[in-house]
Amino acid sequence: MINRLKRIVAAIALAITAFASTAYVAPTVAAEENKDENKPAVWLQISPVSSRVTLEAGKALEYSFTVSNIGSEGFTFSVYAAPYTIKSESYDVNFSEETNRTQISRWIQFKDADGNWVDTTKFTIPADGNQTVEYRVKVPDDIPEGGQYAAIFAETEPSSEGNSASGLKTVSRAGLIVYGRTNGDTRETAEINDFEFNTFLTTGKVSTGARVTNTGNTDFEAKYSMTIKSLFGKTIYEKDNSYNVLPDTTRKIFMEWDDTPSFGIFRATARVSAAGEVHEESKIVMIVPLFIIIIVLILLTILIVWTIILIKKRNEQKAKLVV
Repeated sequence: MINRLKRIVAAIALAITAFASTAYVAPTVAAEENKDENKPAVWLQISPVSSRVTLEAGKALEYSFTVSNIGSEGFTFSVYAAPYTIKSESYDVNFSEETNRTQISRWIQFKDADGNWVDTTKFTIPADGNQTVEYRVKVPDDIPEGGQYAAIFAETEPSSEGNSASGLKTVSRAGLIVYGRTNGDTRETAEINDFEFNTFLTTGKVSTGARVTNTGNTDFEAKYSMTIKSLFGKTIYEKDNSYNVLPDTTRKIFMEWDDTPSFGIFRATARVSAAGEVHEESKIVMIVPLFIIIIVLILLTILIVWTIILIKKRNEQKAKLVV
């Protein structure tokens, strides 16, 4: 009887394991059509959205970007520079606080319609039109080493045209980030801490995370990747991202398996690299719904109770034989 019960439990466990390794089915993604074809009256875009410049003491470097009007009406917009700083590990940005790393925001000037270099200027652009904006970075003779960071904004002048009778004024703003780096002594160094990798779930998504601290004096890219494979080695999911990390900041990097199934056993590998530092871990990840855990516990309880009953009966039978 015991052997028979053991065979039943073993068969159930084998079935669960086999199902866990092969049960994942990629979800069907339905494309959603954007049916709203109405353009807002005021809407601008800026290109490119970022620029990397080399800063040489005492030199003025010239660059340009394009502002596009993708709204239904023409408008006037102004351009100006602002500091670019980071406020937290989740990388909330701040465009008002100045630091030693945002001095470049005071070195940026724009060419106006008369060809003069000014701190801020305005342009008028028709619907579906484009405007090239020239700017320069006038670097002083004495500059700090390492990175300098600023944001350049193109912002429409407040206008109530095309809006409701409420009188609310529409303002559209877009910006590009300027990443400056001096040609002096630059250091790219990093620390990777608090690496996390959840390996057992009853619900939710498989995720991994780490904190990357920039201990140098210029920005760098931290690269994060996650690979999920079946127990038989088939790749099921891959994802990688790059995150810019500014000097004197710590960035919390987080990645998760977007379509984590509700059940399965997989091999997962996560890797983060930054400024020559690398941290990689590979683990077995189990995703087991709570009801399956309950079923397994019930089966084990039944097996234990049955075993105890059978042992007691055998002992009673042996006692009778001795008498």
